[in-house]
Amino acid sequence: MTLSSDQQIYGVLVAVVTLLLVTYGIVLLLRLLRRRRPDFDIEYPIGVALVLRVGAAAGVSLTSIGSELRGGDEITFLTNAHGIAGTSFGSSDWTGALTGTLHEFVLAVQIAVFNSPEFALRISEIGITVAGLVLLAAAVYELVGARAAFIAAWLLALEPSGIFFAGIIHKEPNMFLAEGLVAFGGARMWKRGDFTSLFIITAGCLIAVATRPYAGWFLIATGAAVTLHAGLRTTRKAEVSALGLIAVVVLFAAIAAPTVWEASSGESLEENVQASQTANAEDTSANLSLEQVNFSSREAILTNVWVRAWDVMFKPYVWQLGSPSQRIGAFGGLVTLIILAALIPAMVRRRGEIFARAGPLVYLFFFLLIAYSLSTGNAGTGFRYRTHLLAVALCLIAALREWRTEPAYRPVALRRPEGVPSRQGAPT
Repeated sequence: MTLSSDQQIYGVLVAVVTLLLVTYGIVLLLRLLRRRRPDFDIEYPIGVALVLRVGAAAGVSLTSIGSELRGGDEITFLTNAHGIAGTSFGSSDWTGALTGTLHEFVLAVQIAVFNSPEFALRISEIGITVAGLVLLAAAVYELVGARAAFIAAWLLALEPSGIFFAGIIHKEPNMFLAEGLVAFGGARMWKRGDFTSLFIITAGCLIAVATRPYAGWFLIATGAAVTLHAGLRTTRKAEVSALGLIAVVVLFAAIAAPTVWEASSGESLEENVQASQTANAEDTSANLSLEQVNFSSREAILTNVWVRAWDVMFKPYVWQLGSPSQRIGAFGGLVTLIILAALIPAMVRRRGEIFARAGPLVYLFFFLLIAYSLSTGNAGTGFRYRTHLLAVALCLIAALREWRTEPAYRPVALRRPEGVPSRQGAPT
């Protein structure tokens, strides 16, 4: 359908307003983080990240295969969002979306308020993603320092698959924000051991559960693992606080255990996880299909999840070039190999310090790898999920290759009164 000139002008204006709001929101987030981190100077790489992602979204939209590359889920989410926006605010459609399909709720708000066209929605999705990148860089800052955070911000800004998928109308932007919050809160917990970090972690987990529930549960596991480990790393001075953190994790585990046990029963796994795997594997005509794996029991998951983890990280292989999707996926596979080639030597060199320097990021990468390995049915979905893993891997590279150059405590030099000479060899 051809749009009228008035509709085109309105669409451009809404896109510009959305871009301004997104830019202001990111600047506000950066200023908030810099209040207590004056050397957290990542404005330039984050600005580049925003420009590259908006430009990539516009470029893909202009191609004839843009819808094919992005997948068919966008149509479903847009249709659902328009349906929600057409109902009265506060109805069951709105509340259900807020707690169960948060990505559709975010889209519906913009459609209801601005009647946002598709490209304006993509800009807002990019803004949410970039906010997540800011928080990931902030987590590196908390763990290692300003220089490593600056390097992490540049790596995150320039990662190709992250640039491509940032403008997708999907669940990925919300998940980047959720992962950034868990990483940032976990890093604060790791270094400071304060209870306020739990609120940041909880916010990330709630966003994830309302967007992609199965991944949300694994982010909850990440938060619990980081909190428990942080409590066990206590010193005598912080013993009371640490015991409180451990008590929180134990209490949560006691509450969540029945739900997790039921969700991992053979019947539940057969109805949910295994059914999805079978449906994707039976589609032999798809050029991005993967071989079926058995996830029908807890024992089968422990055995076979590593097979799918390999698929998520490396497929489609770099020599699989049969379709546009495979060619883009192969390029992403090449980027993955480069990132791993930088990460593995860094981990080997720092093998005795990995958890001390980057414990929360290690936990986040591990639990995300398990979550997305269990839910990936084809290489196209795996390629989209891989962007989350690569973002954490890039943060790990920055954290393990760099170290805080300034001392943790820098004594203030006393000013010498005028006219009093300093002693030779004494500090002035």
